[in-house]
Amino acid sequence: MFRSGPPRHQQASLQKPTEPPLLPGKPPRSLPPWLPKIGLAGAAALLGMTLLTGLYFFLRGPSYSKNDDEVRTPQVLQADYARWSSSLRQISREARESDAPALPVLPPPVSPDPATLGWWNRWRNLPPEGLARSVLARRLPPQVELTGLKPLRMLQNEDGVRVDYEIRIRAKEDILLAPVIPVTVAPGLSATHQRLLPRVVYAYDLPPGKVFDLTQARTVIPAGTTLEGGWTLRQAVLTGGNWTARSADLLPMTRIPALEAIFVREATTPPPALLRSREELENGEGKRRAAAQSLDDRLAAIRADVKQHRQNLMAGVPAAMASRGFGPGTGVPTSAGVGALGGAATGAGIGAIAGEEMAPPSGRGPGHLQEWSSGPSSLTTNTKRKWNRRRRPVARLSPRWSGKWPNTNGASCGNWKTN
Repeated sequence: MFRSGPPRHQQASLQKPTEPPLLPGKPPRSLPPWLPKIGLAGAAALLGMTLLTGLYFFLRGPSYSKNDDEVRTPQVLQADYARWSSSLRQISREARESDAPALPVLPPPVSPDPATLGWWNRWRNLPPEGLARSVLARRLPPQVELTGLKPLRMLQNEDGVRVDYEIRIRAKEDILLAPVIPVTVAPGLSATHQRLLPRVVYAYDLPPGKVFDLTQARTVIPAGTTLEGGWTLRQAVLTGGNWTARSADLLPMTRIPALEAIFVREATTPPPALLRSREELENGEGKRRAAAQSLDDRLAAIRADVKQHRQNLMAGVPAAMASRGFGPGTGVPTSAGVGALGGAATGAGIGAIAGEEMAPPSGRGPGHLQEWSSGPSSLTTNTKRKWNRRRRPVARLSPRWSGKWPNTNGASCGNWKTN
């Protein structure tokens, strides 16, 4: 029944086996034809935006500082003052010699040098235009605006770069050249007025005792006039991708109170002159009159205070002391001050006013009044001292006399001896 031995090999069938039938199901999904196109377009847009952003920062170059980063050492200020004051003196000379309605207040520009302003230097070494505009904004008054700026030449050195520009400005109001003179003191005024008026501050931008001479002021830039000239940014430094301005020229209309205070104190012929707008000069004249009137009112108030103080002191003087020279006309100076008008100068005039109002009679002054100003106790002490001075000559006439000094009641006042 059973057969031993190796198994028999089965030969493969030559017929192809039949595959089982597929189960019924959902047909396979196909991608929309527009999806690949949208993906490619989005990738291209993202790549383009990245390239444009990089190109913008690449072409824009470094940034600049809008702050005041200028270095002001004594040497720099001295050089700035020399150039600035020289330009004002030149304008004053031209104003006397010329009758033109507008004067060239700006210095002439330098000759252009295109070789120093090639595309590579403009892109890599030239400071941004905004840096020069921010520096000029600090040098122009509100009545003058900058309308044009063009680089003409650029010089490189180890400390940075120097750029010469051609600028164009326009005046919004009339700009006048007004001489600065000492205030005029009328000869008929009192000695106090003649002493205090030269010490009053009449304008916030002038030293004490100085005013603008409106009669000699002349219009040098009419309103709406456009002027062109040169200006130099003397040192600009690139640090960490940021440009900063370290030094630049001043303009003739630049206002620095410290430099103007030095300039107007110079004793020159003609007197020094500054550039101011017409509205500023008119307002300053009104302030000058108000300052003089305020001084008159303050001095009158001080006289009234001195008089009232004298009356208050004399009201408490006993009749006996008044008969000894403390009658009307005796007084002491008041301690009232003058406030902000005259400062120490007005304070010095208080004593003079008090002296005029309260001249002590018979050579008696405030020191004599001090003897009774402390009260009855001081009067008693002073009376005893005078009584002792009357006793001492008697003692000197009889140095060996020893006895008792009688009082008014005849009683003994004690032994009194002299050496």
